[in-house]
Amino acid sequence: MKLKQIRLDQITIPAVRVTALYAEEHLKLLKDSLAAMGTVQPIIVCADSEGYALVDGLHRLQEARERGEKVISAVIYEGGPQETLLMNLVLNRVRGRVKASEMVGVIKELWQTHGLDSDMIAAKTGLTRDYIEKLQVISGAALSVQEALDKEIIGVGHAFEIARLPTQIQQDELMAKTQIWRYTVKELHDFVDNVLREMEALKVQPAGAKGEVPVAPPKYYCEGCKAEVPQRYLRPVLICPDCFGRLWRLVKEGVTQVIPPQENNLPG
Repeated sequence: MKLKQIRLDQITIPAVRVTALYAEEHLKLLKDSLAAMGTVQPIIVCADSEGYALVDGLHRLQEARERGEKVISAVIYEGGPQETLLMNLVLNRVRGRVKASEMVGVIKELWQTHGLDSDMIAAKTGLTRDYIEKLQVISGAALSVQEALDKEIIGVGHAFEIARLPTQIQQDELMAKTQIWRYTVKELHDFVDNVLREMEALKVQPAGAKGEVPVAPPKYYCEGCKAEVPQRYLRPVLICPDCFGRLWRLVKEGVTQVIPPQENNLPG
């Protein structure tokens, strides 16, 4: 480790990294202090034969570039892409709030590109093995799940439970329902467990296999009255998510008439 002035044009920002999140007022204070005093705290970089890769100090680096500065004070560690990712993950995670979606990206890179398993990552970062393995599962989730996590519509617990479903269609459907009905992590866990059990029960042995047991056809139920209904009679409801959510809550509360007869202009 050493401290020195390095040229800004020698520093690259890795495409996959974690960046600490600041509240708007704190970010403004940071910008104002950097404008008034310059960069007092050095950034952190990793150096290898390719140059310098940024580990920590993205906001300071960006502000220095905007001010037209040519050099910046940096603490330099020796190491390649793997060391850069690990240091970036640790330093920003302990600092405070970060995007879970960025954590997923870094864990995926360490796991798939650099060959580090969950135990290795845990030993080098201090993160729990359980948390790391959840992020690994989420890294393979449907795009709708990853986007919702990135926008902080759902948390890691929700994303992990949805990602346990084996197909993208299933995940997309459950993600849509979660946004409407605001499922808890426990509710999602129980729901996914039930789906996986039903899928396992529906598996049929190869034709002619000994002990083959006929599998009963699946049953379908109305999500309003809970009555069993043939699949061909089930219909989508063409209303917005907000209205659908309100109607669902009313049904659960036992309200049987939502629109007074005189206000219902539907034919028949």
